[in-house]
Amino acid sequence: MKTMKKSRNTYRRGILTFISYPTKEKTYVVAFRELGLLVEEKDREFAKLKLLAQAKIYLESVNKEKLGEDLLNKSLPKEIEVEFSEFRKKTINSRRKSESSSFEQFELEIGKVINGNKLNSCFV
Repeated sequence: MKTMKKSRNTYRRGILTFISYPTKEKTYVVAFRELGLLVEEKDREFAKLKLLAQAKIYLESVNKEKLGEDLLNKSLPKEIEVEFSEFRKKTINSRRKSESSSFEQFELEIGKVINGNKLNSCFV
């Protein structure tokens, strides 16, 4: 059986996975997996806005300086992945949908994100 090879993000095109979950400390963690960026705040919407600002600056810098496409294909810290996975299992096991958890994946033209406001529109 063949396994699907994960496509790599490039300067021009990429797939970003957005995750969000509440913590035991009554904060929210929001992150972009492939960029290795995360924010933790008490207010989920504020955390998303901070993350979007960080991601735009990060993408602009990596692209402008040609810092290496490996910076567009990173991972989150293992502890964040474990916390998110545990939260999803708990949510699925309780058979209730939670508005506090989010897992979204979308394809972006990284060049358009840098030159426009495309990243913000992903959350509208």
